Amino acid sequence: MHCLEESLALYVALGHEPLASIELSLPSFVIGAPPTQPLTNRASEALCWGLLALAQVHSGQVHNSIGSSRRALSLSKEIKNVWAQVISMNGLTYGLLEAGAYEGALGLMQHAVALARSLPPTINFQGFLTTLGSVYQTLQQWEEAHRTLEEAEAVAETLDRGPFRVDALSRLCMNCAVAGQWEAAYQYALKTIALRKSHGAALIVLDFSLHYEIEALLRGGDERQARAAVQRLGEGLRANQRYRIPYLRSVAVLATWDGHSEQAIGHLQEAAQVAADLGLPAERWQIQAALGALYEAGGEQEQARTAFGEAAPLIQGLAEGIKGEALRTRFLAGPQIQQVVQRAKDLANPVPKDL
Repeated sequence: MHCLEESLALYVALGHEPLASIELSLPSFVIGAPPTQPLTNRASEALCWGLLALAQVHSGQVHNSIGSSRRALSLSKEIKNVWAQVISMNGLTYGLLEAGAYEGALGLMQHAVALARSLPPTINFQGFLTTLGSVYQTLQQWEEAHRTLEEAEAVAETLDRGPFRVDALSRLCMNCAVAGQWEAAYQYALKTIALRKSHGAALIVLDFSLHYEIEALLRGGDERQARAAVQRLGEGLRANQRYRIPYLRSVAVLATWDGHSEQAIGHLQEAAQVAADLGLPAERWQIQAALGALYEAGGEQEQARTAFGEAAPLIQGLAEGIKGEALRTRFLAGPQIQQVVQRAKDLANPVPKDL
């Protein structure tokens, strides 16, 4: 982030220098090879704002990220650079997802992928598909998500995109886990873990759903890999709070598996606080739902009622932000959502024992 902010200051300085509009640019195919150096500078500045937005998402600065992405999108539209527009829209989508603005994220990313399909193929296309798949998952459109993520993985495998395949594979694991297809989830988890290990990176871009992989590995009888994966993430965290959430959720999965429910509850409570501090409503309701399930399993009905009672209003708030009736209805009918909302209602209005 520090380097990007310094770069942006240099672009401002460049903007005050006299420019020769006929000057040829150094080709940059990521931003569509603009025909002149001034246009290249502006497109590169837009890309820099987009990269800053992505860094801000990873550091938990959601609203700053949205602001940076909007600046990137405005610049790319100003110079009519479609490549830069698509990249900017991709970054903005992740900020909107983190903030809970799902309808806007869907419309934006569907338009971005449509634009990208009209352009010559680039190495970024796989990332756009993964982002769209993420939006579909968040909106509980699991079939569309699976189809889109499979396309993203096929493109990434063809291009040998290495660690950039992790996000799509991890989300495919999530998709299968939510559907109860644990054998398929286990296979995706194995692929994802192998890719992470092969590239040796401490943290990988947009890699926020490790806890689904951990459960899939445990169910598949692969405890050693599950524990090693959590340990690797923990060692790479440092002070990063955004990645602390999937780490704590993964540690909670391990603790639950070991029968240490109190430890699992403690980890989830900490994760819930981090999610609240960062302003991540989707993470918050899922963590509260996981807490509710743990409390129920331990016979702590009052605590379960409180946890599910906190999850349901968060879901309702997200649903209220979706103005399209069909989209909102489908969101609320999603298997994850429906289960949590129904459990909150049941616990809030228990059936008398004598009935």
